[in-house]
Amino acid sequence: MSDILLNAGTGEVEVVEFIVKDKHYAINVLKIKGIVTIDEVVPLPNSKEEIAGLTNVRGEMDIVIDLSYALYGVHTVDYKKALGLLCEFNGTKVVFLVDQVNGIRRIGWNDIKQTTNVKQDTLSVGSLMIDETIIILLDFESITIKAGIGNMWDATDEGDGVYVPRNENIILVEDSRAIREMLRCVLEEAGYHNIKQFENGQQAKDYIFDIKNNYGAKFRQKVDLVVTDIEMPILDGYSLTRSIKEDDILRELPVVIFSSLISEELEHKGKEIGADAQLSKPSMKELVKVISMFFGN
Repeated sequence: MSDILLNAGTGEVEVVEFIVKDKHYAINVLKIKGIVTIDEVVPLPNSKEEIAGLTNVRGEMDIVIDLSYALYGVHTVDYKKALGLLCEFNGTKVVFLVDQVNGIRRIGWNDIKQTTNVKQDTLSVGSLMIDETIIILLDFESITIKAGIGNMWDATDEGDGVYVPRNENIILVEDSRAIREMLRCVLEEAGYHNIKQFENGQQAKDYIFDIKNNYGAKFRQKVDLVVTDIEMPILDGYSLTRSIKEDDILRELPVVIFSSLISEELEHKGKEIGADAQLSKPSMKELVKVISMFFGN
């Protein structure tokens, strides 16, 4: 494993570049468990159109998503010997069909441009230009959510029947519009309405440090806790966390990392930079519990 994968907060990331319908896309290498060749796909009755079916991968039955349909509404003609990216999202392993894999690229988060001017959901979290080629970073979590795959993002169990409004100020940093909206709804259902949302780590960092410059050690008047994703354009969640924890004043600000990248293998990365808690998506119920714990509720 390369140093870039071992050290958090470097501002760099390695992505796998692949092609679908002659267009270039990318995914964080940490999200890929393998590149597989499909032998057979068994259709699932009454499933979403983007779900090709089930396939046998290393003795396990995994769901296959046809990225050609998810992105362009055009089915892959022949699944036999098709190429797939084996990933795990929302507690379920998924194979994403692609046409070609070009290899691994090392890039800086600040090289990624965010599609902030596009109001509708584009299924992308950003784009970058390499050697005159535009590469789109896909929002794979939103793709799986739309397909109804995995352990869905439930806010509560049956609920305890008690609603208590909270006064704490929470900063929410998440580049996926769909997930950001779900998180906001979940937190509001739990009583947290003072939520400031940001699409990337740089926006959040600028806001937090502006508060520090204006309020100093009394910054808690404006912000009590940060919830951040890891993968984001311009500035990633690890770098955001590191900047907070290395500041003499802000280091007491609790930071909760909430990302699909969190695993036993990678949890040490968040600990290295001082994250107060790390949770794997889609554990929203657990996220609410952890936030309440920090506030003594």
